[in-house]
Amino acid sequence: LREQKHCSAYKPRVMLNLPYRDTWFMPPHNSYMVRLIEDAGGEYVVGQENLSTTSKPISLEEALVLAMKADFWLNLGQMNSVEEVCAVAPRFAKVDAVRFSRLYNNTKRTNESRGSDFWESGTVHPDIILKDLIKILHYEAKTEELYYYKKLGERR
Repeated sequence: LREQKHCSAYKPRVMLNLPYRDTWFMPPHNSYMVRLIEDAGGEYVVGQENLSTTSKPISLEEALVLAMKADFWLNLGQMNSVEEVCAVAPRFAKVDAVRFSRLYNNTKRTNESRGSDFWESGTVHPDIILKDLIKILHYEAKTEELYYYKKLGERR
């Protein structure tokens, strides 16, 4: 992590999502998820400013440059382990968030159809998502205390 980690102004940098068919979709800066990250004291890693209302596709190369700047990597689709993430995005295996096991997925809770409850009940409970993000980004997370998020296991 950056040297400012003990400074109250420290804002951990966060990468979001995984590639889909060799394209990475980055949420706009004014999205729900980015706002929650910023409210939790984090900083969204983003290349070119995206002030639109839709996610912007970027290349895997651009995503790799952004991921190299990230302290944490969140919202990893259906991934349940670091190995799965590395299989989907092998070039990302050496970024700090992977090397230091700072990958968290929003799939701890599932609904009846085995989908992520984060996208259902989480939309009406942003306060709970915010609590999870604060715990994650500021190293206070004990995995059993997280509600929507789970830490992906240590790399073997």
